Amino acid sequence: MITRRNFIQQSAMAGIAIGLPNSLAAFTKDDTFVFQSRYFKIQLRKDYPIFNFFSTDSLGEGMLSVNTILETDSPEDNVYEARIERDNIAYFSKTKRSDIPLWKCSVSPRSFSLQTHWNENNEYALPFTITFAQKINHCTVLGVMEEKNVMKFPCVLHFPGMGSFRVYCDDPSVTLSYDADRNTGNPFVKLSFPAADERHKKLTYFFESVAIYPELDYISDDKRFDGFRRNFINIFQMNPRIYSLANNSASDACTFTLYLYAEMAQYTPELAKGLSAMDLVRNTLDRYFGGMKGYGEVGYINPAGGWQSEYDSCDTAPSVIMAACNYVLHTKDLDWGRANYKHIRGWAAKMIATDRNKDGIIEYGLSGNSGSWDGVKRPANWWDTIGFGHDDAYSNALAYRSCLLLAKLAQLLEKTADDQYFRAFAANLKANYFNNFYNAETGVLAGWRSEDGRLHDYYFVFVNSVAISYGLIEEKKAAAIMRRILDKMKTVGFTDFRLGLPGNLLPIPKEDYTDIEERYGYGAFQVYENGGATGCYAYFTVHALYKLGMNREAEMILMPMLESYKNGDFQGHCPGSDKTKDWKSWNGECWGYEGFLVDNFLTLLAVFDGKIIDENV
Repeated sequence: MITRRNFIQQSAMAGIAIGLPNSLAAFTKDDTFVFQSRYFKIQLRKDYPIFNFFSTDSLGEGMLSVNTILETDSPEDNVYEARIERDNIAYFSKTKRSDIPLWKCSVSPRSFSLQTHWNENNEYALPFTITFAQKINHCTVLGVMEEKNVMKFPCVLHFPGMGSFRVYCDDPSVTLSYDADRNTGNPFVKLSFPAADERHKKLTYFFESVAIYPELDYISDDKRFDGFRRNFINIFQMNPRIYSLANNSASDACTFTLYLYAEMAQYTPELAKGLSAMDLVRNTLDRYFGGMKGYGEVGYINPAGGWQSEYDSCDTAPSVIMAACNYVLHTKDLDWGRANYKHIRGWAAKMIATDRNKDGIIEYGLSGNSGSWDGVKRPANWWDTIGFGHDDAYSNALAYRSCLLLAKLAQLLEKTADDQYFRAFAANLKANYFNNFYNAETGVLAGWRSEDGRLHDYYFVFVNSVAISYGLIEEKKAAAIMRRILDKMKTVGFTDFRLGLPGNLLPIPKEDYTDIEERYGYGAFQVYENGGATGCYAYFTVHALYKLGMNREAEMILMPMLESYKNGDFQGHCPGSDKTKDWKSWNGECWGYEGFLVDNFLTLLAVFDGKIIDENV
């Protein structure tokens, strides 16, 4: 790291240097205005109001080597000239002389501002645009969006693994233009801040460096939890083109993951003044209730083909119900709950109607029989390359949880008949769940029971963990199941929890796999969803272990994962590879493709379970 003395020496050679408390600013020899503190580093070009370096460390540890800016072509017409003032750089019109800058960037150790003025001689500035390279960091903007590419203030500019800026505008009528695209040679996230005009003669955009995470006394000052602090809000990514929460800012919205966002939102501190994570959940629920389709729903289309099934996935309806109920129960927004209850109940009615044989178990429309997959049709749930069908253990665990939450919501809204109805359905589901999915030969729950009556059991870690987490298995049986899962991990040789957890511990044969590409696990164990290691759904395993009092076993998994979160090992591309870190083989080889998959970060919620952390783990 450049010391203050060395920096001043280097800057003096360039001709200009300005010393700031805990910070540095100067014009360097390459005509760049530089500012650096322990919290962020920015460089602005002298000839144009644009960043050519932007990095942040919201924990204030000076980790600022990563430049998130996407290199772009220089503007053809340079209409600005710059002047340096104390702690700022100001850009003036080159053609119409004025003492009023069109744009001005002012800096301090933990914040900076962009200010724009309208000149009375009708000189208009261009918007201030910042373009980030998504392959370098999957940054996002979090806030309320009611239309495509339009973000309201206040909002949060978040850089996973690095930190965040709370962003405010002093005029509440102004909005931010926000865009992102991965289907281009240079995937980008772009922000465009409107310039002042005749109606808004002066605008100030204020950026405050902040690390947003829950303050927990039992991890205070413990460096092992820096990954928790840097990444706690990673699960929230707003896609500006569909203005809803998604896999990342340029990826799909998956209806069946909405409940994961709501789970995390309940524990997330205020994002910015007047903005909560639950606002993002409500924003997305409004989109679905307004008719938007997400991955997992019939009719969803994307460039890769969309959701290829004539049935909604079985986990879609429970996910929406759980998210909506958790939103109302957490925020006490009863007005929204009453206005949208018909939508929530409609999803529940659709879900319950899939129990066609009235055995208390919801069903997928495709059989799940071995050999029934054609390489195109999608199965019953999130794990969309594995042949879950007919009676799906994972989706039924979510259905149980969703009915309990909906009963609570119905009670809160004084809908007594619905309260009783949904409690009764949940009770019937629970009464039939264990006998329907338990495999006495292995001592664990199978993944699904196909239409031909066969159990398909490949030691699904997440299936068993979710069922236990949501209370479907009584404690003694649950403890025995988790011991079986952990013993099987040792037997098959999975011990490196820095990688996360595999979804299954035994290879899934081709006849039970829906995808026919080896790159996605077809006939290839430890590749992608066929036993690949990931942070996705690991939360439920750690949570289930803590719930059963198996704290040491929980921390055996959690603590190495926290080290990986700290090191950024669940996001980005692997060096020298076109594959990404969200999925890995057991030896650490990358098999992901998203680059950033928000589901990896729910595991951070498990820190709430470990009130006393064993320092020897």
